[in-house]
Amino acid sequence: MATYSYAECLQNSYRVNWKIADVILGREFDLSRRWLPAQLSGAGAAACLDEAEKTKLTHVEMGAYAHLFGFVEEFIAPKVVSLAGDFELTDREAFDALTNFASEEVKHMTLFREVRALVDHAIGFSLALLPGARDVARAVLAKNTGAVLLLTAAIEWFTQAHYLGCFKDDPMLDPFTKHIFRAHWLEESQHARMDHLETLRAFAGMSEAQRDVAIDDLIGLVGAVDGLLREQARLDVQNLERYLGRRLSGGDRDQVGDAVLAAKRYTFIETGVTHPNFQDLFAAVTTPAQQARVHEALAPILRPAASAV
Repeated sequence: MATYSYAECLQNSYRVNWKIADVILGREFDLSRRWLPAQLSGAGAAACLDEAEKTKLTHVEMGAYAHLFGFVEEFIAPKVVSLAGDFELTDREAFDALTNFASEEVKHMTLFREVRALVDHAIGFSLALLPGARDVARAVLAKNTGAVLLLTAAIEWFTQAHYLGCFKDDPMLDPFTKHIFRAHWLEESQHARMDHLETLRAFAGMSEAQRDVAIDDLIGLVGAVDGLLREQARLDVQNLERYLGRRLSGGDRDQVGDAVLAAKRYTFIETGVTHPNFQDLFAAVTTPAQQARVHEALAPILRPAASAV
């Protein structure tokens, strides 16, 4: 398993730091290009749509993709602030690294709000997106810290998989979209490493019973994430119909909805829990019995060929 340090993460964060104006100023989306990579979009499985309509589907999906990142960062930032407090007078490098982590997450939330505004401007209407981010954040923060950190680790590691494996070398993708998520990837790569350190720290102090609570909470959180993805998939179909200026037939609506949900599950759950670095971390803090429980809970969500945790 890889090893990391707060000091190295902090220095790397300073090196790659960017301003929101550097990312979006003077840029706009190209309506003729796809905005979300094929691997993360339901467009490929939506056979009822023509190529122009599939491109439009990626536009509404990318708006939702950016929104969902901002949505989860509502709970990540305050959790990291609370963790930093453990080091405020004992370990300056850890304290500085974690407070910088939280500050960058707040910056990312602001970035994605501005991205969503640019999306709305480009497509000509305001996308319907999941409400209640703060209520969801409160519910997540009430759960066991180990569970919250494992969920966060999956999120942080899938940002790495998405950019490197999907965005970076996709020739069909709008360059502006690549530019946005390259910036996000650069800073999240440090966050993934710090979350790894904090997860190990959290589980090191737990009894076996407390670890079981953490696993129960993790299973509940993943189920809740899946529920949110189902709702946003439904909204994506509504957004697409508005964008196309027509209502899909019942069968086509179901086909597009199923394709979008499958893509969202792959994007926001599968690519996280199957990331090798997440799997190493998960194996380090859980027992085989606990791993089996999570595997069983994930089975209905992941594709049959996926390698679950």
